[in-house]
Parts: sequence; structure tokens; C-alpha cells
Amino acid sequence: MFLIVLLAFFYGCATVVSKMINYRAAKTLGTWNGSLVNYVVASILALVLLLFSPYLRTDLQACTRVPAYLYAGGTFGVIAFVLSIITLDRMKVFQSTILLLTGQLLAGILFDVILFHNFTWSKCAGILLVSAGIFWDKKVTSA
Repeated sequence: MFLIVLLAFFYGCATVVSKMINYRAAKTLGTWNGSLVNYVVASILALVLLLFSPYLRTDLQACTRVPAYLYAGGTFGVIAFVLSIITLDRMKVFQSTILLLTGQLLAGILFDVILFHNFTWSKCAGILLVSAGIFWDKKVTSA
């Protein structure tokens, strides 16, 4: 369990580092060209990992058997990427990251409710506390 928590922590760190690098690429190349570079490099890396990693089992035929809606993940990934570039141009990294976290928490709660019929008020209270922290930080730092 500790390893999974550690991996999730590093995933969070990698997300912020990735966001900053991609923001710089978008500032240099433009939002859409920066997005294209990001996804071309990521696609090549994913292909190399799939083809040459002894630890990953590759079943390319499985890609033809999945429902079409599962391919929307890539679409939402591009949308999220472009939105992160646009927001970083207008707010601090900290605020953008906290809002990203808040959106992820809200989406997680919605999926829990819709798919698993699992809802608790403590989850909503957590989102409200994080959101209040964002507004508090904005108020304190702008004064």
C-alpha cells in the first residue's frame, strides 16, 4: 500500500512539473503547437514502451474490441491540457493546481454517486474547505 501512495504522490509532482514544462512550450510555440508537440512526444514514448517493455503485455487487438466511448479519454486529455495552459497564463501555479485538484475531487464524487451510488457529506465538506483555501490565498496574496 505504501508503494501505491508513494506512486500517487510522485504522479502529483509529475503533473505539476509537466504542466510547467508544457506551459513554457506553449508560450514559445503557441498553445496549439505546444499541445501538438506534447502529444506527439507522448504518443511516441507510449508506443516505444508498449513495443519494447518486457513488463507490459501488449494486446493491440483489444483496442478493436472496446466500446468507442473509451477513446474519449484522449479527447478529454487534450481538453484538460489546453485548459491548463490557458489558466496558467492568467493565474499562479499554486492556484491553478489547487483548482485542478478541486475539479478532480468534484468529478470523483460525481462518478462515485453516478456509478457506485456512494455519497458522503464529508467529501463535499472537503471540497468546500479546499475551495475556501483558494479564495483565502487569493485574498491574502492580493492585499
